[in-house]
Amino acid sequence: MRLVLTATLLSLVVGGAACGGDSPTRPTVPIAPPAGLQPTLSSIQREIFNPSCVEHHGDHAIEGDLDLRDGQSYTQLVNHPAFQVTLDRVEPNDPEASYLILKLEGRPGIVGDRMPPSAPFLSSAQIDVIRQWINNGAQNN
Repeated sequence: MRLVLTATLLSLVVGGAACGGDSPTRPTVPIAPPAGLQPTLSSIQREIFNPSCVEHHGDHAIEGDLDLRDGQSYTQLVNHPAFQVTLDRVEPNDPEASYLILKLEGRPGIVGDRMPPSAPFLSSAQIDVIRQWINNGAQNN
């Protein structure tokens, strides 16, 4: 009886660990991006850059030598070196090598502050849409 009880408890512990909530391989449920936001430059421009970034990178100020106004953002970002670090601002197909993502997430190694400085930080869902645009090749779409 004792052997059966021990075997049963052991199988529950091992089986429970395999289904644990902290497993790094456990799939996550994607968070839907804000309504209207798509992984295209035109959508990101309209929904993120214009309301959150152009104040400092556009009409009245071109901070960090970066212009994010309509018609300027693509050439200012894609395959364009960031002057603060040895990364491109946006490296197509590689968001982890894109300085834009590092600045938006406030990661270690950035120069200056997390962006945007005067508006609320972007949500994870918004950053994920930018990341997807970069993963899709950072097209001028």
